[in-house]
Amino acid sequence: MRVYIFSYNRGGFLHNCVTSLFKCIKNVSVTIVDDNSDDIDTLKILEKWSSKCEIATPSSSNIAYKLGGLYKNMNYAMNDACDKKLDNVMFMQDDMQMVRMYTKEDDVIINKFFKENKRSVQYSPCFFKLGFKKPLSNRRLNESKIVYFKNKRSQYSGYSDIGIFHVERFKENFVNFEVGERKMDNLARKKGIRRGEAVYPFMMYLPFPKSYRDKNRSMTLRISEKISGAGYYPINYMDEKELKVFFERDPSFIPYAEEYLTVKGLNKKPWSFAGGVTALYEQGGWKRMIGRLIKRF
Repeated sequence: MRVYIFSYNRGGFLHNCVTSLFKCIKNVSVTIVDDNSDDIDTLKILEKWSSKCEIATPSSSNIAYKLGGLYKNMNYAMNDACDKKLDNVMFMQDDMQMVRMYTKEDDVIINKFFKENKRSVQYSPCFFKLGFKKPLSNRRLNESKIVYFKNKRSQYSGYSDIGIFHVERFKENFVNFEVGERKMDNLARKKGIRRGEAVYPFMMYLPFPKSYRDKNRSMTLRISEKISGAGYYPINYMDEKELKVFFERDPSFIPYAEEYLTVKGLNKKPWSFAGGVTALYEQGGWKRMIGRLIKRF
């Protein structure tokens, strides 16, 4: 499998992400698409992994496509996948990681999904977020019981900037990534394209991450994340007992991250996977009130 990681100034997160890939996926190929990080720790991590990973940056002299900004970087990655004649590719942000071994069965499931669903371009291998918990009536389990689909009455197709993409179908239906998940979701919905969400996911975002807004960390962002408890919280790899419960559950039970994954030193739930004021809103109560006050300034 070829994995593209989109990175900027979060060296610890990036190191954790890459480490999890080499630990959990045999014969994985990794390309780090870095948006010109200038943080010393991140530059050290990029150098550390340069012997095992391809590194692409806007200043790379051997890059044929224009980079700079998430969506230009994503277009570079998809064009690179086309040049490499890849069938499927996985996109990750640097604040994500694998949480269990990627097996031959996962490979079979992904290929089966794309074979059975000719109008699907994307497969989501992520756990669901408990903070957005909704009844299964909002989704349906497909006949093969390997993915969930959002119901057709949903106003969203379920598009995401991360996940596993069918390269040829993406190019046929979209050509390039447009700026913004909402815009891409609208395009997918108009074309009748729906993302499959894994019944047996294998990766997830780290909870309560430190973040950037337009490559900056403003005072407002720093205050919000201090109050919300943002930091570096890598997820524990699932052990045999956890995997047994996970795989033997009724597939109609949606796999919420907080119900199947653990993080050392983090007991509060639900987890937030956003930074800044959004993390305060998602935690509710007095933190939501503070978030509203902060947003006014």
